Amino acid sequence: MLAGYRHRHLLLVFLFYFCTSTFAQAPLDFDQNKLLDEISNYVKQHFYETTFDTVAWNQKVEACRQRLAASTTLDQFDQEVNVLLKTLDASHTYFFSRNHPKRYQLLGVFNGMFDPNDTSLFCYHGIGINTKVVDGKVFVTSVYDGFSAADVGIKFGDQIVLVDGKPFHPIGSFRGKLNTEVNLEILRGNRPLTLKVPVLLLDGRDMFEAALESSVQVIERNGKKIGYIHLWSYAGTKYQEQLREAVLWGQLSQCDALAVDLRDGWGGADINYLNLFRRPIAKIKSTARDGSTGSYSGVWGKPVALITNGGSTSGKELMAYGFKKLKLGQIIGETTAGAVLAGRIFKLSSGDVLYLAVRDVHLDGKRLEGVGVAPDVAVERPIQAEDRDPQLESALEALSQ
Repeated sequence: MLAGYRHRHLLLVFLFYFCTSTFAQAPLDFDQNKLLDEISNYVKQHFYETTFDTVAWNQKVEACRQRLAASTTLDQFDQEVNVLLKTLDASHTYFFSRNHPKRYQLLGVFNGMFDPNDTSLFCYHGIGINTKVVDGKVFVTSVYDGFSAADVGIKFGDQIVLVDGKPFHPIGSFRGKLNTEVNLEILRGNRPLTLKVPVLLLDGRDMFEAALESSVQVIERNGKKIGYIHLWSYAGTKYQEQLREAVLWGQLSQCDALAVDLRDGWGGADINYLNLFRRPIAKIKSTARDGSTGSYSGVWGKPVALITNGGSTSGKELMAYGFKKLKLGQIIGETTAGAVLAGRIFKLSSGDVLYLAVRDVHLDGKRLEGVGVAPDVAVERPIQAEDRDPQLESALEALSQ
């Protein structure tokens, strides 16, 4: 599937290139005050709080406007607007500019709302990573399975120092370099490394399907076969169907136990997806004329564990809550993000995106926003380069007993 993904996406290159290749170096191409007002109005009209204080919000907006007077780049505008939105103290509330990979991924999640022929909405140049800035340093926090960063051995916790001799930018470092290799200078612990990484065209509409498929593996531990699968995104039934296919009929169907990785990426899961792990209604056995037999129950029916961290958000948290309530297995890792408000996407006149919390959410009368779901077995994974994944290792050990 991944090879087909890459081949098909080469056909989109030319349209995408002309739409985006020079933007990172270009001056602001929009009126900052007008765009700030557009964002502010969406907040005043749609933000979920019934007691929203419009007067206080207007004051914050004007303070932001004053700070923006000195802005000359999209990244500066991005930073100041997100400082403003952070004062709302709500998940699913963020400004994703064209200089942010998640803008393309989020539009991909909601792709049914937009023109499928406008590839500039969904496609960007990259290597298949997510990053986080800590104390002014850029660290890799996600390496999407099956893409070039994973292929060359980039790891969680690697510190990115330079890309082609320049400071890292999540979009600008790769834009316009499709089908070439970038020189990625990293620190792995205290060890400097330089890796040549091919730049790919990533499509937010289906890149996470390819990553999910590439994540599937069978791991031997204590004489047992443990299936592993990483749901980088759960935003759509297609991911649940991939999971069902893998565990009921595919590569993982003959495993003794299953580790489902919900760390990072996107949420969107329906709590009813947990039916895959419930007790079977009936066990069906079929026999052919030649005496061969087959069985089917429609559910996994064997030991299962979830792996979570602070990047497990939204629908993944609903899954974790229900999984824990029904005692379907252990949750191993870190407490989930506590980001369970319902968000809505607003495509702005500039082509950038406002993601805004529009509904509050409770489970069994409990509000998980800002709280999250605690694991049964707490295992930390600090942002530092390491050759092992302690959360995965703990899940494998528990499932193999």
